[in-house]
Amino acid sequence: MASNGRFESMALALATGSSIKNASQTVGVSVRQGYRIASSDKMRSRVNEIRSEITREAVGQLTQGATAAAATLVSLLNEAYEPSTRLNASKAILNALAPLSELAELRSRLDALEAKSCPV
Repeated sequence: MASNGRFESMALALATGSSIKNASQTVGVSVRQGYRIASSDKMRSRVNEIRSEITREAVGQLTQGATAAAATLVSLLNEAYEPSTRLNASKAILNALAPLSELAELRSRLDALEAKSCPV
């Protein structure tokens, strides 16, 4: 595959779920050549990079939404709401708190281990 643009197009197509056959047709190479390209270490690496970028962007968007969702749940604890609404909000907060706390602690531990093993 001579063109870097076609390589990137194929990598993007594969990273977003296209079959090798469809990705090959999209960039204008034979299916056989598409399989050869898709099996290369360079293509696998680029597909993984693209998927990581997509995942990071999605996590960022979800994080923004989580902040708003948490604020909404906290606002529902106000005594102006029915007891059942407050109870459900309380349950939702408590159910989310434990896994998030564990995740934050694990992240902190991992960061500390990485800092010890790879000093800057």
